[in-house]
Amino acid sequence: MSRVSSQPAPPQFQEHAPAASLPLEADPSGFTERAPAMVSLLPDEALSLALARADAFSVHSALSARFAREPAGLARDTLRELLANRALFVMADRPPSLRSFLGCGTRFIGLPPLDEQETPFIANRAFCLLGLPIWSLGDHLIRRNGDEQLEVLGRVAGPSRLTRASRRTTALVLGGLGLAAFGVTVPPFITRDVQIFNGLSRPVVVHVDDRTYTLPSGGRVRDSFFRLGKPYRVEAMWPGQKQPFEDFSLEAKQHAVYNILGAASLQVENVEKGTGPSLLDGRTAFLEDEHQLRWQGDWQQRLLDYEKAQRWQELTELARSFLLADPTQLQPIVMAADILVRNQSSQAFILAQELAAMPPERLAIQRIAQDLFLALGKREEAYALYSASARQVPTSEQRAILEARVAPPSEQRALYEHLLERFPHSPEVMRIVARLRFSTGDSSEALRLLDQARYNSVESLEDVELRVRALVADTSLIPAAPDAVLEFTKKPESRSWEFALLAARLARVVGPKTLESTARAVLPPSVTTAPERMALFELLSGKSALSQQQLTAIHDRAAYDAIVLTEMAVNNLDKALQQARLASDTVVRNLDVETAALLGLELSRLQDAKAAERLLTSSLALMAAREPLESYALSGERGAAFLMLPPGLQAAAYVVRARAVEENRFVELAHARWIDGLGGMARHALDPDYNERPFYQAVRVPGWRPPLPP
Repeated sequence: MSRVSSQPAPPQFQEHAPAASLPLEADPSGFTERAPAMVSLLPDEALSLALARADAFSVHSALSARFAREPAGLARDTLRELLANRALFVMADRPPSLRSFLGCGTRFIGLPPLDEQETPFIANRAFCLLGLPIWSLGDHLIRRNGDEQLEVLGRVAGPSRLTRASRRTTALVLGGLGLAAFGVTVPPFITRDVQIFNGLSRPVVVHVDDRTYTLPSGGRVRDSFFRLGKPYRVEAMWPGQKQPFEDFSLEAKQHAVYNILGAASLQVENVEKGTGPSLLDGRTAFLEDEHQLRWQGDWQQRLLDYEKAQRWQELTELARSFLLADPTQLQPIVMAADILVRNQSSQAFILAQELAAMPPERLAIQRIAQDLFLALGKREEAYALYSASARQVPTSEQRAILEARVAPPSEQRALYEHLLERFPHSPEVMRIVARLRFSTGDSSEALRLLDQARYNSVESLEDVELRVRALVADTSLIPAAPDAVLEFTKKPESRSWEFALLAARLARVVGPKTLESTARAVLPPSVTTAPERMALFELLSGKSALSQQQLTAIHDRAAYDAIVLTEMAVNNLDKALQQARLASDTVVRNLDVETAALLGLELSRLQDAKAAERLLTSSLALMAAREPLESYALSGERGAAFLMLPPGLQAAAYVVRARAVEENRFVELAHARWIDGLGGMARHALDPDYNERPFYQAVRVPGWRPPLPP
């Protein structure tokens, strides 16, 4: 038995306290506030991840693992003090079952005298046989309330107070009796089953004690265990990695469920009572025999569940846990940001600040943070934040790039132009300036910078696409474009939707026999097995009409309507605009970003503000790009923010501008054809020359550049 005092932490915890504790978003359960000495152990990746999960068991596990390897010194003494403070590791849990008959069953062991039980204390819950504890079921923080009933305040992480020696002695004394009764009484009560669900986009390796399971995306495993009550040790990690992104103790109840990172959308129903189904919350759950569990969807459906229930905090925490587990998988955090901007701007602003606090070297994450600021209309706040960061480390090109991206329009162009002067050897800066040069019509300078950057660092898919576009802009260099694409196919990241679309669009430029098969070969299984994704791929890569068979294969109604609207935009823009006005929000959100931009800008030009608003706020990318897009499409203002947008979005603004200013139509379309030589949705729908003949038969003048717009 261990007594818990309500007094402040002992002096040894106070003396190590730093000037500031962890941010609340990094320690939502306040471990570092209750034990400030814990901050002195940071940075520690395992401990930081455990604190972010708000899981006492994970925090205790991380501290115990570090204590085992920590050499003698101040840090080891701090670890010893923290682990000795059992009350620090209390975690809220469902009150445990206490059932016993004639001294046999589960009950609390080590209670203090009755008059001392009003103060919270720690006691062990154990499986007893004839009154003797033979197996620990974990420690709990309990007290006796005013009704003289024992009240369980939470479960305590860490080793049980029952020693191995006591268990061994008890087991020896009762061994004969246990063996005699085993065949009749024990097997029905020690058979447990565990169900594991993977709602993530990647395969996951899960260890449950000494058993290992590899679950593909959308995979499910169910297995049986023989237990008397000892919790399972659970670890989840990515294939090929040794460090788990999630580890904890799972109570060995009759029907345990482990939902990896809480990503899968699971529905539980009581078939005996006939009650309606409800969503299963959390990473773990325990079912009764009459419960029936159903798979509803992966992480995307889970985020939509939270959106429907307006549970914004849970939605944010789930997306944050995805990012902590795998910083390269950005789709969940983008989707969460997209939902929050439309529904809960205050929570979206908090998320933007959290992402901005991450290392500047993670440019992809920082861009999401900046898109959030811009979508919320917080450019001034973003610029103040990123300019201060750039001043702190003036030698960092990443910080300078981020500062320029959110600078006021009047200062943005100058900041971009000076980047190459400040960082002449930075590949990132070379590529940023190359994009600016290409957007202003100088493809030869863009190619020079891109080639120079290739010698110093590996190209990303975004870099390869820019190089391909620069090659296509000059007829004499078009034959080199397929080589750039084929070279990228050797990389693991080539198997993606974005790369397949690049290859398919380039096939239209250089001839269908060159890259058509390559485009199909690099499509990931998640696309090839989804009829709506394959139909969209056909339209975005240049096809004007889909077969009836392709359409009838799409069973999701919102996805079907979005595909029909996309096809309509290519063939009958006026009809598509009318349909877009009537489409539901779900259909609009299923549109790809290029189609939504095209329809939204045209509706804005036609002064249908309400319909344009729905289209131009259909995704985070469009919300962030809306201001420069509308500024050019409606008034011809072309700043640095516009020139740094993806070519497909720039082309949409150019062709809509061509319809708005008839006397300058040729110049605007020339810019659209220059910036989007691969033929995106805007050109497909609004450029009258797009379908006259295949691109590879078009006559071009080598070195031609479009005239500058007025």
